Amino acid sequence: MNVLACLMMVCSVSAIPTIQPSGQSCGNGISCASFQTCMSNATGAGLVHACSPLPNAVRCMDARFSCPASTTCGENSSCVAVDGTTTDAVINVDAHQVAEMRDFGSGMKPTASSVCGPITGVFRLPNFCTCRDARFGGELSCVIGLQTYISIGASAWVLPCASPANFGYRAWVSIPGITTSSIGNTWTAAFTIRQPIPGATFELGVASVGVQAELSGDISRFIISTSVAIGVCGRIGVGPFSKEMCNPSQLRWLPVTVLNGPRVDFSRFC
Repeated sequence: MNVLACLMMVCSVSAIPTIQPSGQSCGNGISCASFQTCMSNATGAGLVHACSPLPNAVRCMDARFSCPASTTCGENSSCVAVDGTTTDAVINVDAHQVAEMRDFGSGMKPTASSVCGPITGVFRLPNFCTCRDARFGGELSCVIGLQTYISIGASAWVLPCASPANFGYRAWVSIPGITTSSIGNTWTAAFTIRQPIPGATFELGVASVGVQAELSGDISRFIISTSVAIGVCGRIGVGPFSKEMCNPSQLRWLPVTVLNGPRVDFSRFC
């Protein structure tokens, strides 16, 4: 089935196995309410979309959404029942509670003493991303599935204590049958960029859209303010009657926000 055909109909898929909560703890320093379901038990996982509001929920390939037990995840953020009927998937909620001690890849230590602490919390790191401690800062790794056949990945490093302080990233998209390549860069000063990912195009309604990384930030010694998102843009119409369409509102799964944080002073970590 081609991409356009799959976009125009519901395509069911085997969902990721349910992650059962143990009490309220997800086993990684994140807790959900007793009636919720943990969406990640990975070390250093982000807090955003960390808990499904449903009990015994099924975690979708797009980890921002979940479905009721006994259903599977389908296209366009939907849940498919055994009889084939569909309902909207549920948007996962943020972590109910976060422990003061977390493991970011080098053993348990106070969250406040790790660069990954504010990265996961203040910078609103989602559950499909993980942060681990690194020399001079922290390193991120993110992978999320979209539409059951598209995978988006991003990795980034936030090094406020390096000389000079710097932020860098790499982003890529995997679409079956389409050869794509990654993009990336490193900055030591302010930047704003909307950069297409070469080869990552597919049909969306009447438009051919391209996947692009949308980034902005201000990197200086000890100070970081940045946002990282991956979305799609395409043109509809011809010539002077055409217009650009970015992240159309009918697609709840776009854009994918990886980092979204205010200006933060990291000097106490250096």
